[in-house]
Amino acid sequence: MALDPSFEVAFAPRSIAVLGASSKERGGGNGFIKSIKEMRYKGNMYPINPNVEEVLGYKCYPSLAAVPEVPDLVIMAVGAHRAEQALEECIARGVRNVHMFTAGFGETGEEEGEKLAERLRAIAERGKLNIVGPNCMGIYSPRGRISPWGRLPLEVGPIALISQSGALGGEFVRRAPTLGLRMSYAISYGNGYVLDSTDFLEYLENDPHTRFIGMYLEGVRDGRKLLELVRRISPKKPVVILKGGLTDAGARAAASHTGSLAGQDAIWSAFFAQSGAIRVDSLEEMVDVLQALVRLPAPTGSGVCLIGGAGGTSVAAADICARAGLEVPTISEDIQKELREFIGVAGTSIRNPMDISMQMSGPQDFIRALEILDRDPVIDITLMVLYVFPKRFGWGKGVLDLVPPLIKFANSSRKPFCVATKSFTDHVQTERDRLTLTRMFTKAGVPVFKTVERAAMALHRYAEYYRSLSDRLA
Repeated sequence: MALDPSFEVAFAPRSIAVLGASSKERGGGNGFIKSIKEMRYKGNMYPINPNVEEVLGYKCYPSLAAVPEVPDLVIMAVGAHRAEQALEECIARGVRNVHMFTAGFGETGEEEGEKLAERLRAIAERGKLNIVGPNCMGIYSPRGRISPWGRLPLEVGPIALISQSGALGGEFVRRAPTLGLRMSYAISYGNGYVLDSTDFLEYLENDPHTRFIGMYLEGVRDGRKLLELVRRISPKKPVVILKGGLTDAGARAAASHTGSLAGQDAIWSAFFAQSGAIRVDSLEEMVDVLQALVRLPAPTGSGVCLIGGAGGTSVAAADICARAGLEVPTISEDIQKELREFIGVAGTSIRNPMDISMQMSGPQDFIRALEILDRDPVIDITLMVLYVFPKRFGWGKGVLDLVPPLIKFANSSRKPFCVATKSFTDHVQTERDRLTLTRMFTKAGVPVFKTVERAAMALHRYAEYYRSLSDRLA
């Protein structure tokens, strides 16, 4: 493990000091104090400010030296001009773990910022400081009840996120709970002057709470080490990576954001081919892929059975899946014959995609069809598209009534089963029904994707991971 063992307590600190607490409710480090308080943190909180007596209900201390114990974690929210002095105070107090929210270093592009960054590295090395940052949001740890992004779920889950960006990290940790996904940690590490992405990745390799890893990267200090780590870890714990800065515009943004030198697309394409990491192109796609990995068993292939839709909509769904890299195989003849015993010919298609809604008299017919299709050897994954209409159209309640039997089927299915939603209007009630449907499925462990496009791409990434894994282990 690359991280110093003393860093372990930073994920569940018994005490936290905040350098840069303010008399203003939203000033300085108060946002971190407020966020951690909202997490119902049970440890000791020590705001530091010589001119303030109390911050958000906590007694304020004039200096780090005045705090009655050595904090397990120090959050530094002071200006860049005070950074060196603040780190020296940490060393003098015996502190080992520091989250530097402070910005204004190499990412500025200014010579003075670069020089200051070098001095910070030297101080950290001399004082054996474990620094997260600078220029970052820090750590979300449900078991430690700490978060820089306000109140988040306290349940520990199997997903960890390593993010160079605090904004993207915050977006991920807010999106994931809407699908019932829980996390072990989220680490926003910014410029990564002392602890880099590879240090956190190496820690997560052996972390018992983590089974799936997401990463947002702009630049990497040691590309060879990253390749070796991901290659070693990905067969045991899937690693999903969103790489920023692959275009000229993105590279310029990365340089000004975290001071990172972003790599060329060809180099990273080779990295993904060699490492076994799962490549995604957006944060939404990362959430979707992780949902599939967490909730679905390994598929036997990439053949998808598409159920739902009529006429052109089913054709469009088939095109979407094919473009994403999935197969849409023709249903076996013996299975088609079995389906025709209760599904009439008029207005239907049972070859795949399945256009059968007009002949279904109720949920029992859908389940019967699903159970028959589940036996077809050409099918590896079942994707059901559920159409959500305003209730005034007479469809809304019918869709929700279908959810419980589908959940029961999903739990007994031999093959991965998931759902994509499609709304024909932006009606408020339609969105409410879609969210209700999503909560019902995800609570039962059934993946739900907001669109057919997102489902297709996530399923392609998920199936390709297992195909690649099989090839590597062969």
